[in-house]
Amino acid sequence: MDPDASPARLNPDGPGLPADTLDALRILTRAVEQSPVSVIITDPDGVIQYVNPKFTRLMGWTPDEIIGRKPSVLKGGYNTESFYRDLWNVIRAGEEWRGLFHNRTKAGEFVWELGSISPIRDEDGRITHYVGVKEDITELKRLQDQLTRLAHYDALTDLPNRALFMDRLAQALARAHRRETAFALLYMDLDGFKDVNDTCGHAAGDALLGAVARRLQEAVRASDTVARMGGDEFTVLLEDIHSPEDALRVAEQIRAALAAPFPHGDAECRVGISIGIACHPADGTDSDALLRAADGALYQVKRAGRGGIRFHGETVG
Repeated sequence: MDPDASPARLNPDGPGLPADTLDALRILTRAVEQSPVSVIITDPDGVIQYVNPKFTRLMGWTPDEIIGRKPSVLKGGYNTESFYRDLWNVIRAGEEWRGLFHNRTKAGEFVWELGSISPIRDEDGRITHYVGVKEDITELKRLQDQLTRLAHYDALTDLPNRALFMDRLAQALARAHRRETAFALLYMDLDGFKDVNDTCGHAAGDALLGAVARRLQEAVRASDTVARMGGDEFTVLLEDIHSPEDALRVAEQIRAALAAPFPHGDAECRVGISIGIACHPADGTDSDALLRAADGALYQVKRAGRGGIRFHGETVG
């Protein structure tokens, strides 16, 4: 193949070539045409010169439709402009680039492709083309995302679980230290949840936990983290508060949100909530100290009769 010619069609039958060279070219052509991964060749400016059949099957663009266009038509929107700048800097320097593409098919469906792009040089070392080889990993990416979500979110309530909450708490501590700001941690336990389980059954209890999770999220800001720590225990992370009174206000909103009965078939279920509050930095400057302080405050609420709100070291309601 002439490196200066458009390889829109891979033609191994060039004139005057030795038989063994022609055989090698035919094998190479068949390998590319029958490849289980997408192959795309562009000129030095990124204009598409060739795509193999796998590309057409995956992306929906025929050679006649895509040749002469730039790969930017395939962008799915996830990769940033700096991503593409870095890519071009690498391949223009004559190096191979590897990475993950988020692309869009002609029909508008999103695909994830693991790919590499390499320069093709002529006998003088001049870059004449780039070849991209990409493997569709959309299903693998979906499964990975699903596993990641299962590892970080509670399956019953779809709230962050303990592991993700601890990660968010560590990030909040780092931000608060950097910005010299305060935040609050609310540790909460449902009152009367065991009675619902015993009276109405575990299915009703599970449904109730899901409904409680939704009300908790509605009672706080979108930027706040609501998590299920396990059982009927929940936490809320309130960042960028100006005073403990801000945390108290949110705690009262939560208590009010859960005061209304929860529908259960033709009947209703009622639960209350006890809340312990710890504030950073007054009650601790690390995750363990803050959790102990909030949990200790919650324990004092429970001892006093439930349904209350208590700061670490102080009863407020």
